[in-house]
Amino acid sequence: MREELKNTNWHIYGLSISDYDYTDRLITELIDDRNKQIEIKEKELEAKKTDSEAISDLSYYAFIDNLFIWQFGIWRLQGIFEGILKQEFFPEKDMHGLKVKLDYTRKISKKINNEDYNKLLEWGKLRNALSHYPPEQYRPSLIQRNDFNEYLELLKKVTTELIGE
Repeated sequence: MREELKNTNWHIYGLSISDYDYTDRLITELIDDRNKQIEIKEKELEAKKTDSEAISDLSYYAFIDNLFIWQFGIWRLQGIFEGILKQEFFPEKDMHGLKVKLDYTRKISKKINNEDYNKLLEWGKLRNALSHYPPEQYRPSLIQRNDFNEYLELLKKVTTELIGE
């Protein structure tokens, strides 16, 4: 591994709610751009009188690929959230696991209600499954835009309550 990759001190300004929005924009643009490319390719294939099943397959696999991109978004959102918790509530401590970090943050801040806490843990279980036993190729987790948005809004709400951004 290159030495530059071993130094994980890449923060200049610190993580913030805007990192969630950046992730949302980045993933949305990736998917939108991919969909536009697929539409162009489909039109080219239709003009060449390509078998409709081949065109359908192209669309299907693009849809599957997009589900994986949403999955990566869930993973990134939780990373941002955990990074914000560390930066704001325990910058000098090395804690592992979302539950440990949430419990410590709740103890210090008294600001994460039980309902949000339980939702965060559920999303954390999903993220752990995606990280430690990920879906196989062509069989994604079925995370879609609305799921991503639900988690995004929860994280923005909790983060705003915690750090007042």
